[in-house]
Amino acid sequence: MAMERHPIRFDQVLTYQVEQRKEDWQEPFSRLESYILEQGVYQNGPVFFAFEPSAENPSTGLFTYYLPVNAPVEPDQGSGFGYVEHFHSGDALTMRQAEQEPDFDAAFKKVQDHAAREGIVIGDRYYCVLLRLYDDVIINLVVPLEGGRPE
Repeated sequence: MAMERHPIRFDQVLTYQVEQRKEDWQEPFSRLESYILEQGVYQNGPVFFAFEPSAENPSTGLFTYYLPVNAPVEPDQGSGFGYVEHFHSGDALTMRQAEQEPDFDAAFKKVQDHAAREGIVIGDRYYCVLLRLYDDVIINLVVPLEGGRPE
């Protein structure tokens, strides 16, 4: 398991929020691709997302997708889309190639175990960063530290 300590940060980030089942995490990608075409911008960084489980049903929850783009956008109110000029996770642990685990929860558990061994305090939120490599996707798990230093 490759574990590193560094933040993720991007400028000009399109966001998209949707309540959905955890296993449907890939479904919004086509919506993001369509939206950037409509806006006349293009992707200039990896797609990543955060998941916040529902208190009533942990297999569903709020997904927030992030997509770095080449220019600012002004999303319509109520569309689920938003825009962030600067995204910064703060200090974080990053687990490379988290897709080797059966699911994101298993990868997150490994990060939690590593943090406990190292005496590092992490939060419950994590980001899955999807990096395209030829015909494959590498998934990195980024877990911000509680009280971590911003960089």
